[in-house]
Amino acid sequence: MPFHEPDDTRDYVPLVVLNTNAEENNDEVQNVQPKYTQRSLLKRVGITGFLTIFLGSAVLLLPIVLLALFWRESMIAIAGDKPETYWIRIVNASWTTRLVTVCTTAIRTVVALQAGLATAMVAGIAMETTGIPLLQGPIYSIIRAVKVAPSSLLMATDFRPHLSFFIGALVTIEILVTTSSQFLSTIFLSDFADGSFTLPNNSTNISILANPSTATTGWWTMPPAASWTFAELSDSFTEGPDYHDTGHTYRAFLPFENEAQRIKLRSLRGPVPVMDHRVVCASPALTNMTLDASDQGKVRLSGQIAMKNKTYPMLLNAESQPYINFTCQLPAPLYRANNMLAESSICFANSGSDWVVLLEDPLVPPTANEGSPSLVGYPEASTMFMVLDMVSAEAMLDAVGAEHAVQMTRTNGPWSMVTNGSDVEALRISACVTNLGAETLTVGMNSSADNLEPSMSWDIHGWKYLTESSRRQLGASRTRESLKSRGVLALEPKSQWQNFQRETDMSGYGTPWFFSLSLIYSMPTAIYLTTNTTLNPGVILSGNANAYSVAAHLTHVDMFQDTLNATSSPALALQVLLTRVCQMAYYEQLVKMGTKAAASTAFSVVSSIPVQWTGFIIGMALIATHFVVVGIVAVHFLSSTAGSVIGSYWQAVSQVVSKESLPILEQADRMSDAEVESWAQHQSLDLKSRRKLQYQDDGRVAVGTTEDEG
Repeated sequence: MPFHEPDDTRDYVPLVVLNTNAEENNDEVQNVQPKYTQRSLLKRVGITGFLTIFLGSAVLLLPIVLLALFWRESMIAIAGDKPETYWIRIVNASWTTRLVTVCTTAIRTVVALQAGLATAMVAGIAMETTGIPLLQGPIYSIIRAVKVAPSSLLMATDFRPHLSFFIGALVTIEILVTTSSQFLSTIFLSDFADGSFTLPNNSTNISILANPSTATTGWWTMPPAASWTFAELSDSFTEGPDYHDTGHTYRAFLPFENEAQRIKLRSLRGPVPVMDHRVVCASPALTNMTLDASDQGKVRLSGQIAMKNKTYPMLLNAESQPYINFTCQLPAPLYRANNMLAESSICFANSGSDWVVLLEDPLVPPTANEGSPSLVGYPEASTMFMVLDMVSAEAMLDAVGAEHAVQMTRTNGPWSMVTNGSDVEALRISACVTNLGAETLTVGMNSSADNLEPSMSWDIHGWKYLTESSRRQLGASRTRESLKSRGVLALEPKSQWQNFQRETDMSGYGTPWFFSLSLIYSMPTAIYLTTNTTLNPGVILSGNANAYSVAAHLTHVDMFQDTLNATSSPALALQVLLTRVCQMAYYEQLVKMGTKAAASTAFSVVSSIPVQWTGFIIGMALIATHFVVVGIVAVHFLSSTAGSVIGSYWQAVSQVVSKESLPILEQADRMSDAEVESWAQHQSLDLKSRRKLQYQDDGRVAVGTTEDEG
């Protein structure tokens, strides 16, 4: 018997009046029904239920927004950008896990309250729509008042809640959600790991390369102390029919002695030494050559070298350049073999004052130097190194023991091929030009991740150093990887560089000669053979380094030879050596620098922060599912029920009292539910048939037999 729509303002009709009418006219009283007013949502769910729905949803939204903002800023920080100040303060105060704990506690509290309200609504829906077994009438009615967890619908009914499929599915989902919500903190914290982020910019005093003396330590004969990272701005590698060009490779050294500072540097703007490590290697014109192999330990090649007869668009004054005399020491093979034995040497050829070739677009513009051209002012010409590489050990051994007139036979890319005196090609030679002038400039650099300073480990089986990681850092490839993957910083565009304003007492400040002279004067032949004025400074790059007193350390040898073998480019092979040796000279000098200048720097720190969205998404999915379930249950409750008021204890008790339940109530005061069920079977009472909440004959609303069953 359905409830009537309201037509007056009374909530109930006194039972005394109803009973009087029943005595006078029993048939008429059956048609008289109480007129219930249409209760608002506030009256249907009570004040606490109303606040649980609306205020609870607002309270739930706050920790969700806080967590979402915290996760977003964490992703921004991990990507290398700068997060908001509030995020940095939370992380620095070690409040990251506390924030998650507090937020998830608030979320779990609201979810539990709303789940209890939804459970009460489900009980009301079941009592007024599908009906419930009379045996379970008390528990369903009480659940509407006490608002217990959704799992009570299963446990209190021996996992037979007798709900419709749709409502039962919602209850099951809510049980899973509320159970999982107990682990929300763990779910969110599963996204946490040690991650690095950038601190705000800060002013730092850095050392300035001022009044430096030439660093002539034997850099070539010792290993580098580190694979120092740097900032780079570079062009792509290009090649022509007879030259290789690394392209402009501007590199700024980091003015920090501590490795941790260099690795964690994320941004810097201030005065630092900048160099262009561009190297162009071309096949030179070689004439009047003599191979002196009378002493196998001191094999030398003499002759003249020039760049004329060739057109190189990146070289200025090359056509008018006269021949330059050179005498370079070569490695000598110990065994007769035709295979490559990693036997090379580098020779500084343009030690005379008549060298005028200049690599285009120099970082340090040349000026006329009067008085002492080798020591004062900016360089007027580029530095040229000859790279001499053995192509046949057997041909070189055939030349040992005498002097031979040798000649150039042909060009092979950036190489010129040279015979051994018997028309057999034994050597290949390339002329490599670079601008070693450096300048201290105010530049900016940045990185989105921590930088890398790889080490070169020793391969005991190959009897050599493993150089791949260091070569990768230095970009020793025709196609360079991204700066981030190489672990170096990005140097800002050249248009943003500024000349650093010197102080009046900084005479010689930022001299361009520091690196060029440090490189050349530290070459072994310049150190050990100073009495021989005809021998050009140079260094042997031989796999059999123990055989030569002027050989480079094996770390340099392996870096050069591995790059040459991997890229077939003398320009890239020489570039990695020049960069590393310049770094060795700079960082040896850095500890001696007393002049300081201010710079803006930002470093990264490591802390436990969210590094992914997985746990956050799972947590948000649980909360969203809870919202959907509670919303559906609330709408279904308001549209399909009329006699249930959530949180009303007396109504919950009263509505299970009917003519069908009275006999049970009179006997059940000392019985358990199982005993009540057994007693009912003996009394032929069916406690398992469904009863609905409806009007009774006496006008009351209570659980009773439906019209179809009656």
